[in-house]
Amino acid sequence: MEKLTNMALPPHSASAPILPGAILSLADLCDSDRYHVERACRAATQTAYLGDHIVLARVLGRYKAFLDPRDRGFAAHLMLDGYWEMWLTQFFARSLKTGMHVVDVGANFGYYSLLMADLVGPSGSVVSVEPNPAAAQMLTRSLELNGFAGRSTVVTAAAGAGEGVGRLRVPDGEPKNATVIVDSAVTDGELVAVRSLDAILAEAPRVDFLKIDTEGAEEDVTLGLSQTIARWRPRMILEFNPGRCRDPQGLLTRLRNAYPVLQQLGYDAEVAPAGDAELLDPTNGEDRLLYLEPTTSL
Repeated sequence: MEKLTNMALPPHSASAPILPGAILSLADLCDSDRYHVERACRAATQTAYLGDHIVLARVLGRYKAFLDPRDRGFAAHLMLDGYWEMWLTQFFARSLKTGMHVVDVGANFGYYSLLMADLVGPSGSVVSVEPNPAAAQMLTRSLELNGFAGRSTVVTAAAGAGEGVGRLRVPDGEPKNATVIVDSAVTDGELVAVRSLDAILAEAPRVDFLKIDTEGAEEDVTLGLSQTIARWRPRMILEFNPGRCRDPQGLLTRLRNAYPVLQQLGYDAEVAPAGDAELLDPTNGEDRLLYLEPTTSL
């Protein structure tokens, strides 16, 4: 979880102070001082309760986002701080470029989808995949409110190995930790569609970057992504936790077929190579973010 080895970063704006209440620029989000950006986001945060369990919040000092105030694990942080996972936020702000076609898998309420849509601009596109209908609806409304509807597509489905249905289980107060179980023996939970990313992205003009955070379903998600990887070799951020995989070593081996050098994103928003011993360490129960980048261009 250390250095960004294969990307040129834009100039940072650490020398330019961000005034309290100011609208942050995309350059501000790339500031080399993470804590400076976090303080600025907190200073710019505003919330308005609209009724019917809906809050409108200013996030990242730039966007208006619809949130559910009953969400204690995610929305509570956005309402008070105005940001989420600053290391990953800054990584995207420094990495995504105008005109890119990106995919947000496990989009939740759309925090990263909003940032992505802004970064890729009107010549790019964002596909947001989210199985929770309530979250997908709020995500759609947030994209529309910020003027990003024309460059965004929201798919209300769970990404998986193939086509089918599953049961959505949403923990009380923690919709970001929702899981989809594809097992006909399971009868509790809301029925949701399951689709492969290959099917979802079959008509995409190009796929440049994916963020995949699916609460332990990454094995099945990547199985349903093989055609897209073979065609486009997109860069990828993939959540990985060996404790939530059926065959964690098998997943890493399969990923290396397309991405020989596996890297890991650190809390400093930079990446470094990561070996199997580190990634499969059973004493480390934390989720890791793998960064996958092809070694040769298409």
